[in-house]
Amino acid sequence: MSVTVTKTEQTVTVTQNNQTVTLTPVTQTVEVAAAGPQGATVVSVAVGSTTTGAPGSSAAVTNTGTSTAGVFAFTIPRGDVGATGATGATGATGATGAKGDKGDTGTAATVAAGTTTTGAPGSSAAVSNAGSSSAAVFNFTIPRGDVGATGATGATGATGAGVPVGGTAGQVLSKIDGTDYNTQWTTPATGTVTSVTGTAPIVSSGGSTPAISITAASTSASGAVQLSDSVSTTSSVLAATPTAVKTTYDIATAGWEAFTFGTAGIVATAPRFMLSTTTTGTSGQIQHTRLVPHKNITISNIAFVSSTPAASVPTLIRFGIYTRSGTTFTLVARTASDTTIFNATFTKFTRALDTTGGYPATYTLTAGLEYFVSVIQVATTGATILAPTGRSSTAPNTATGPQFYTQSAQSDLVTSSTGTLATTQSGNYAELS
Repeated sequence: MSVTVTKTEQTVTVTQNNQTVTLTPVTQTVEVAAAGPQGATVVSVAVGSTTTGAPGSSAAVTNTGTSTAGVFAFTIPRGDVGATGATGATGATGATGAKGDKGDTGTAATVAAGTTTTGAPGSSAAVSNAGSSSAAVFNFTIPRGDVGATGATGATGATGAGVPVGGTAGQVLSKIDGTDYNTQWTTPATGTVTSVTGTAPIVSSGGSTPAISITAASTSASGAVQLSDSVSTTSSVLAATPTAVKTTYDIATAGWEAFTFGTAGIVATAPRFMLSTTTTGTSGQIQHTRLVPHKNITISNIAFVSSTPAASVPTLIRFGIYTRSGTTFTLVARTASDTTIFNATFTKFTRALDTTGGYPATYTLTAGLEYFVSVIQVATTGATILAPTGRSSTAPNTATGPQFYTQSAQSDLVTSSTGTLATTQSGNYAELS
């Protein structure tokens, strides 16, 4: 046999904050089926406690009695909260509350006028509070009025002082007396030239329409001279042009160069007639000889003159040009290395500038600036090089300036070096062309 127990909860309606939730009847049925052996005779069955479980939990039935006097306790889950219902109607207005206590006396407000600005004609007027609600400061902007209509023309004024009326072509305005503006039109007096004279060297033929001329200049009188490009004329009345002066300068310079250096168109470290000694090429030593060119010249060759050849075959010989700042020398041009240089006695060895390493094929020297013409020999015993008569001490350098610097223990001409002032200040003879 089986026992079926049915528990029905009634409908519950809950209203809070204008929200209403209605729980519909919930019926739980528990069926107990007989399965075991015949037990004792059931005397009674009763319903015990009923507990509402959490929404979504499981229902449960327990017998808190005995097998012959059953008392069943039920746990029935609460249903999930339903959807929010519609908002209820607004309730009636409540009764007016009692009158409150009188408040404290507040601070008195103030009002003051701030700035007043004139706006453009046609703009809007404006008032702004630059203060606060309790201490107001009002700034005003008041538009300017439009320009009024032009008034009627005034009466003609009295005639002022000015240029008198009248006058004819050719007349001029002249003062009558010292009174201001007291003037009149007058016809200027005219005259004629009756004679023109001149002072030497200007000559006039005289009369009202003279012929004017300038006499020729001479060594004893001023006058007009004629320009000439000639550099061979013996005239004492011709004047030389800049062209003639330049030609004369070039001839004189070429003659001086030919006398000083043996040929024109070059610059050199010393006159040839001063060559009376030699310098010895120490292996790995850069020798810097000072040069101040007498003219601007663009060169492409450097030459040195041997005295005696090297005693052994050199591994490197190179010429170069340096500029100097203090004792720091900077290489600006150089030749290629050539071990056949200085292989003969009393021979001038000329070598062209080499562009290897980014150096120029030509280099421009500026008249009056200082340069140094340099040479290096890398050999067991270097050649001797012709040199001018020099000093045997560094002492005179404070008065005449340095002439000869050296830098030892080098394998080639270096791009930047610090030279040492040589004791014997002769230097090498070198030509640049």
